[in-house]
Amino acid sequence: MPVDVESDRWARSSRVDTLEVEIERFLRARSEMAYTPAEITESLVETTPEVFPDALLAEDDAVSASRIVLVACRLEKLAWHERLKVHSLDGTLYYTDCEGGQFPVAEVERNIPQRFIAVEQRIEELDTELDRLLHALQALDEELPDNADLQ
Repeated sequence: MPVDVESDRWARSSRVDTLEVEIERFLRARSEMAYTPAEITESLVETTPEVFPDALLAEDDAVSASRIVLVACRLEKLAWHERLKVHSLDGTLYYTDCEGGQFPVAEVERNIPQRFIAVEQRIEELDTELDRLLHALQALDEELPDNADLQ
């Protein structure tokens, strides 16, 4: 069911972004080890359950899987932005802290759209100029007599 973003319920709700912060804290405090999403999730449920919506705190296999998916999504985002390292060992992904990440992908995500905006604006300017020139040529063609030789 959708929630009105202008409602008090929305304003009082907790932000899921705290989950990302707690994942980074967890990995930074244990930088000598690498963990699976399930291991990270289990630890967060025990130490900081408030990072999960109340509906995801029940002890149920489906709910547990939902928590792991939520953590895995944040882990992939953090890995994409090179804020942590990920390795596959025996078909299982393990995550660990990445001190001094460079964030090159985050920079690309910021800069590329700006470049496209500039290109789109230039195309619009050229399109406007082309329209102006076409109208000028049409007006000139209409002013010339039918038998005028333009060569």
